[in-house]
Amino acid sequence: MLSDLKTQVSQWLRFERKQYTSSRMREKEKRGTIFTVWFSLWDIWYYSQLNSDDAANAVRESIDTLFEQLAVIADHWPMDTKIILPEAMDPTFLPAWSMQRTGPAGSDHSAEDQRIAIQLVKQWNIALDERASQWDQGQIYIYNTNDWMLDQVREAQLVVGNMMDHNGLGHSGSPWDSVHSACAGSGNRGKNRTPGNGKSGSDPFRCSNPGKYLFWDEMHLGPEAHKMIGQGIAADIAESHGDSWFAHEQPEGSKDADSSAADRKEPPVS
Repeated sequence: MLSDLKTQVSQWLRFERKQYTSSRMREKEKRGTIFTVWFSLWDIWYYSQLNSDDAANAVRESIDTLFEQLAVIADHWPMDTKIILPEAMDPTFLPAWSMQRTGPAGSDHSAEDQRIAIQLVKQWNIALDERASQWDQGQIYIYNTNDWMLDQVREAQLVVGNMMDHNGLGHSGSPWDSVHSACAGSGNRGKNRTPGNGKSGSDPFRCSNPGKYLFWDEMHLGPEAHKMIGQGIAADIAESHGDSWFAHEQPEGSKDADSSAADRKEPPVS
């Protein structure tokens, strides 16, 4: 939730003030710092239960809050601010959605929440792109996380059907054993899942190979998915910016007029 972002930014500011005082963070380390801010999932999850007008207003307020906090970061960062903003994902593809909303025991039998959620994802990502294109306090890179996730689901379905689409999806197989169920969770009692360690708060069941599941639990992507997204982002930034985002050493005058533009890259097909 965006309220968590305000708290995290405040905590970061207190930490940075200590860093400045002790001079522990070297100049070249500051140049190589990249901020990644990924909010939207829980916001859209809850907003989808509102009526359409209230939900749309809530998204606008969230985007306003997000960029207010990005401005706080930029105002307190002494170097050119570099920020990665992954786009919102469609929560209706999460295992939790079918369990809690549209499934037999769910609350959304008419699929009205689902319709609103899909609409809010589009609204969120359009607003994110528009606001990022107007950003003048540093550089913003936006990653189309939703298309990446949908490609993973489509590819797995094509492989099952022994098919391939016009973009080549399905040709190389799928990296996932499952794109619908989660690796960990109390509801996971199927094939290739093993009992947990029994400790308080731990999941009773977990899959034997988390790297082969698109989702770690009912609400979160798995470790391999995060790795693939990170590699895609790094490759795209390297292609469009060279080493300037990652290298500790940068030539003087690198903070140029192009730093206000937001880069929007489509995810590579994996």
